[in-house]
Amino acid sequence: MPFKLDIFPPDRILIGVARGDITVADLAAFMKQIIDADVLHYRKIIDITTATSSIGEQELQAMAERLRAVPVLKPRGPLAIVADHQRGELGRLFMSMTSAERPVQVFRSIHEARRWLLENSKVQL
Repeated sequence: MPFKLDIFPPDRILIGVARGDITVADLAAFMKQIIDADVLHYRKIIDITTATSSIGEQELQAMAERLRAVPVLKPRGPLAIVADHQRGELGRLFMSMTSAERPVQVFRSIHEARRWLLENSKVQL
């Protein structure tokens, strides 16, 4: 699977790393893992720096709508997307579609992403 997911319950954070070419099915499976693990309220770092994708705007919008339809008891946690500046279009597009629901930001390094999450998030226990 092109996504590797690590969940750290004591810190209320999850880290997803994408590798290779990401399809809509890959993204849907990754989102299902997060939903099934009941961690939508966790802080998230999604690293797509080494991934490529031909996912289009309409497909990404459909994914965002599916996520919005998932009932949650706690507010969704902030999302830091780490993307190469040449391939960050997908991350920026997802940010523009979902930033009204929770804090979302795109970064060039995982260190910047971690710092932002620590400074700008309140963890729901």
